[in-house]
Amino acid sequence: IADLTVTKKLCNELLTLIRQMYYAERSMLIIGLIDVISSMKQNLVKFIVLAENVTHLMEPLDFLTRLTKLAETKEIPYIYICKKEQLGQACCIPTGISVIAIKIGTSYFSEKLKDIEDTIMSMMPRKSLTL
Repeated sequence: IADLTVTKKLCNELLTLIRQMYYAERSMLIIGLIDVISSMKQNLVKFIVLAENVTHLMEPLDFLTRLTKLAETKEIPYIYICKKEQLGQACCIPTGISVIAIKIGTSYFSEKLKDIEDTIMSMMPRKSLTL
């Protein structure tokens, strides 16, 4: 798994953006593991935000490996930020959220989303080319 953790500043920017989107354009957010995986398989995801302290019924590393491999196969950028409780607070969910995805589509926040997506893409490991 690549080291895709972010700075505190970028974490706060992402949480603020997710909070704003939750209130203004909730339909652009995909919240929770099952919905994110389903949306990834349908090619509806722009990028994925994962909590650093993810736990699930499966082993945490197994969960992360499966999700990130699917994201890499589909060429969907992903990033780890803060704790799942903070991610949950951004969406008014007190129990915490392990993963959120941003949908592909036009949004009031398109410019901010593009900037963040570019930042995430610059952090992603490059695929090596075999000649």
